[in-house]
Amino acid sequence: MKDLASIVIPCYNQAAYIGDAIESAINQSHPRVEVIVIDDGSTDGSREVIETFADQIRYERQVNQGAPEARNRGLKMASGTYVKFLDADDVLLAQAVERQVERAEALDGERKAIVYGEAVWVDEDGNEISGHNLRPRDSGEDPVAHILSSNPLTSCPLHRRKYLVEVGGFAPSVPRGQEFDLHLRLVLAGVSFEYNPMPVYRYRHYDDQSRISGQGYSGDDPQALRKVVLRHEELIREQRGSLAERIRVLLARRLWAYGRGILREGMPDAAEPYFAEARRLAGRNGIEGHFPYPTLAASLGPKYAEICLGAVKDTVSFLKTPFR
Repeated sequence: MKDLASIVIPCYNQAAYIGDAIESAINQSHPRVEVIVIDDGSTDGSREVIETFADQIRYERQVNQGAPEARNRGLKMASGTYVKFLDADDVLLAQAVERQVERAEALDGERKAIVYGEAVWVDEDGNEISGHNLRPRDSGEDPVAHILSSNPLTSCPLHRRKYLVEVGGFAPSVPRGQEFDLHLRLVLAGVSFEYNPMPVYRYRHYDDQSRISGQGYSGDDPQALRKVVLRHEELIREQRGSLAERIRVLLARRLWAYGRGILREGMPDAAEPYFAEARRLAGRNGIEGHFPYPTLAASLGPKYAEICLGAVKDTVSFLKTPFR
């Protein structure tokens, strides 16, 4: 008999999409699936949509606590050998779980491993758009460096529940990139990520303040993301004693990217500690951005580099404006 797979769907104010997400979970070709929906205090009618599936799902409603807590609540409820996390505005492809279970069961049972696939990126209306492709770990590549440089989105992996429990699930204190934090902690716990290029789900990519990915970088604590990356550095050092150069660069560039986000939100003083830590880790190699940004940031500093890029974009936009 095939192992049970638990599909956990956290929902907060996604009345327009939650029905499609639940249907995609219920209609999986895998013969043994349980669907767990956690309504994280929705106020927009999501509850009414969810309750139309009452006899087909396991459902709980809680006071709004954020996606990590909702996912962790679903994890505690899950009975499956496997767990798939699905956001309420995304949809699974029909054979995703079945194929990933088959792939997982074909792996060497003597080592800790999970399988992951690709996301099909779509816009708010479901039209396919370009996205970021993943890649398998190269032969001899450090598994930590691999997950730092090619981290799968939340619904790409099919997790083994026992591994998630071992690392404590999602960290509620992480304001952005919670799947990145989870996956890094899993790798440090000895779990390998096995890439299979098959598409797994349709990831809806759009800007909305109600979504974690649509919220700002500064939040309630502008230094929260810096603390997360420094904690990652600490965890890696605790396990290995030192950081390889590649890992130093990857951590530095994540810090730099967060710093740019905060700088663009008009908080240069809050952004500077991010840039300082990036420089400490990797010097000029820690600058994240496309040409000519790294050169500008190295010579002028991140603040004036953004000003120069803004001036260039304004000029290009002006030159493209037709004369009348």
